[in-house]
Amino acid sequence: NFIGTLKGFDQTINIILDESHERVFSSSTGVAQVVLGLHIIRGDNIAIVGQIDESVDSRLDLGNMKAEPLG
Repeated sequence: NFIGTLKGFDQTINIILDESHERVFSSSTGVAQVVLGLHIIRGDNIAIVGQIDESVDSRLDLGNMKAEPLG
């Protein structure tokens, strides 16, 4: 799951995220965050785009959150 500031998109839903990071979920450890900076994601890899409530997101305990990887 990628988090960042949407800077642009095109007709095929390719998107440009700035100040982005990826949240990598694991079944054994907490969520790892990989800093990406400016990042382009192809539209065929996107399932959903939405707005995050920063006050709710900042209260998430990502260090204790565990989940099975998709795929």
